[in-house]
Amino acid sequence: MSEFAVSGHWKDDFDETALKAWAQQLRQSLGAPRVSLGLLFMTPHYFAAAARILEVLRVHAEIPLLLGCSSTGLITGAREIEDEQGLVLSLFSLPGAELRGVHFTQEQVEEANGPGYWALETGLTAEQLNGWLAFADPFNMEAEAWLRGWNEAYAPKPIVGGLASGDFS
Repeated sequence: MSEFAVSGHWKDDFDETALKAWAQQLRQSLGAPRVSLGLLFMTPHYFAAAARILEVLRVHAEIPLLLGCSSTGLITGAREIEDEQGLVLSLFSLPGAELRGVHFTQEQVEEANGPGYWALETGLTAEQLNGWLAFADPFNMEAEAWLRGWNEAYAPKPIVGGLASGDFS
């Protein structure tokens, strides 16, 4: 049990009732009264049920902001899991933090015409934030082009995160 962070690994097939119970148990193991952020990494095995899985986790783990991406490899605790089905959910309590989810598209990457573009799209300037947690989809977006523009708009604020991975088919 941790006051500010907890993580769990689900490796079974999708079973809504069992997943609800697992999400509730993971939430209860977080010592804080409120979840601020959930991070989810999911292998391609679950793609057919992904929308339902996301809803179950948001509701039953009480996650106001859920971020993540697909992955063929997972990390849970000190263990790295490759080429096996599973999902890893981490819950964080970040007292005093103000978090906002932002979604952007390839069309926006193509339309971006300078540093001011992203401030208008997100409603945030570099002075208003401490950094970004980003998960880019290289299957549907030119991630390098996005990153160059984002860095122009928000430097020197840090950007941490990664690229989604999975089955190219």
